[in-house]
Amino acid sequence: MINIIYGAKGSGKTKTIIELANKGVTDHLGDIVFITDTSRYIHDIKYQIRFTNTKESNIRSEDGLIGFLQGMMEANYDIRFMYIDGAARMIGKELHQMQNFFKRLETISQKTEMTFFLTVSSDYDTLPAFIKSYIKE
Repeated sequence: MINIIYGAKGSGKTKTIIELANKGVTDHLGDIVFITDTSRYIHDIKYQIRFTNTKESNIRSEDGLIGFLQGMMEANYDIRFMYIDGAARMIGKELHQMQNFFKRLETISQKTEMTFFLTVSSDYDTLPAFIKSYIKE
């Protein structure tokens, strides 16, 4: 399953995804991973959550991020939830260029029962249709 947290830049998406991840520690069974491209929020994430900064791992492309996610899942079959803050920024793509990325995440999710939460910097009206399909309102 893929869940989208969307809004304009500065609207509080990062705060929301951090709160969801932290709440997941008590609400969910399985390990949780929080992925972003900065260490700025490392102290906001509960210690039970695996925090990863993609810049430290030199991830800059869609293939790099997908491979990284799959590698984490292969190393730890107990991971059930991944919170990804700013995937478009990490892989250097505009939202309208990310349909393949989302299809790949959906395939991973279906095969592994992984749940992904992603932040997307856009108002609802300007979201691509393929991203809107993941929004549960």
